Amino acid sequence: MSGASTKDRQRDSRGTGLIVAATAFSALAVLVFQALASRKLGTEGFAPIAVLWTVTFLLYTVLMLPAEQHLTRALVVTGSIDQIRKVHRQMVMAFSLAMVLGVGFTVVMLERFFDGSAVYIAIIAAIVASRSTMATARGTLAGHRRFAGYGASVGLEAATLLIGGVLMYSTGAGAAGFAVVMAIAPLSTLFARPFSAKGGEADHHVVDAQAGTFLVWLIIATAASQMIIAGGPIAVSFVGGDVVAVSIFFTSFALLRGPVTSAYNLVARVLPDFTNLAHGDDPGRLWVWARRITAAGFAVAVVGAVGSGLFLQTIVETIYGSSFSPPMLAAVLGGAGVGLGLGALFATQVYSAAGLGRRLATGWILGLVAAIAVLVFVDLEPISRVALAFAAGEGTGLLLLGLVLTDPKR
Repeated sequence: MSGASTKDRQRDSRGTGLIVAATAFSALAVLVFQALASRKLGTEGFAPIAVLWTVTFLLYTVLMLPAEQHLTRALVVTGSIDQIRKVHRQMVMAFSLAMVLGVGFTVVMLERFFDGSAVYIAIIAAIVASRSTMATARGTLAGHRRFAGYGASVGLEAATLLIGGVLMYSTGAGAAGFAVVMAIAPLSTLFARPFSAKGGEADHHVVDAQAGTFLVWLIIATAASQMIIAGGPIAVSFVGGDVVAVSIFFTSFALLRGPVTSAYNLVARVLPDFTNLAHGDDPGRLWVWARRITAAGFAVAVVGAVGSGLFLQTIVETIYGSSFSPPMLAAVLGGAGVGLGLGALFATQVYSAAGLGRRLATGWILGLVAAIAVLVFVDLEPISRVALAFAAGEGTGLLLLGLVLTDPKR
C-alpha cells in the first residue's frame, strides 16, 4: 500500500497472520465436520451432505466469491457512493442467480439425492442466503483493509461449523441437522462487525469505468477455471472410467485441491494491494508481480509433483483404504497441477485488480480448451489422462495470465 505508515504495515502484517492461521483452522474444521457427518450418517445417509457441499462449493466459487472480489476492488478504487451502490446491485443479481440455481437443482434432484424431503429446499435457500451475506461481509472487510476482521470471520465460520458438527454428532442428528449447521456457520462472520462504520476510504477516488461489465467477465473466468479444477470426476467417466475410477479420482483430488481452495481466503489479502498498484503512479509494477507469480507457480509445481509422487498414495491409503490409491502418474501430475493452480489463482488477482475482466476470461477459456484437448487426444488410462488435463489447463492459464496477456496496452 503506497504511503502506508509503519503502524498501518504492522496492522496489515498482523491481519495477514490471522488470515493464514484462520485458513489452516478452517481446513481442519471442514475435515472434522465431514468426518463426523460421514461416520454418524453412513455412506447412504451422508449423500445429502455430500451433494449439498458440492453444490454450495460450485455456487460460492463461481458466483459469490467473484462478487466478493468485485466489492473488494470497488471499495479500493472508487470513492463514489453511487458506484458502490451499483456494485451492490450487481452482487444481488449474482446472489439471486445462485439462489435460483441452488433451489432449482434441489427441487429437480429431491427424490434422487434428498429422499424426497422438501426440508432440503429450505436448507439450500438458507445456505445460499447465509453465504451471500458472508461474501458481502468479507468483501467489505477486505476492501477496507480490515484484514484482522477478515481472518476473524474465517475463524468464526470454522469454529461454528466444528462446534455444530460435534453437537449434531453427539445428539444423533440426521443429515438435515448437519445441513442446518452448514446454513448457520457463515452467519457467524457478522460477529466480526463487517459493516461497522470504519475501515478506511478508497485510496484513489476514481470512477471505475469497468464496474458495469467486470463482474460478468469475472464470473465467466471463474466458471471456466472451476471446470478445470472441479470437473475431474465427471471427466473420468467421460473418457471411459468406471465408478471405481471416479471414486479414486474424487478422493485423491479432493486432498490435492486443498491448498488451492484454502488459498481463496488469502486472495482477500493480496487483491487490495494489487489494486493499489494498478491505479498507482507505477502500474507496471503490477505486471512485474505477474511474472514473479508465474515463476513461483512453476517452482511450486515441481515441488508438488515430487511431494505428491512420494506421499499421496500413502496418505490416500491411510485415510480411505488401499483400494482408493491413485496411479503414480496421476499423483505426480496432480501435484504439479496444484502448484500451477496456486500460481494461476494469484495471477488471476492481477487482472481482477486491473479490471481486465475480458482478458482474464480469455485466459481461462483457453486454459479450459487446453484441458479438453488433452482429454480428447491423449491416450492414457482415465485417471492419469484427467490428471494431465488438469495440469495442462492450470499450466496454460498460468502461462497466459502470467506472461502472454500481460501487456496493459493491449
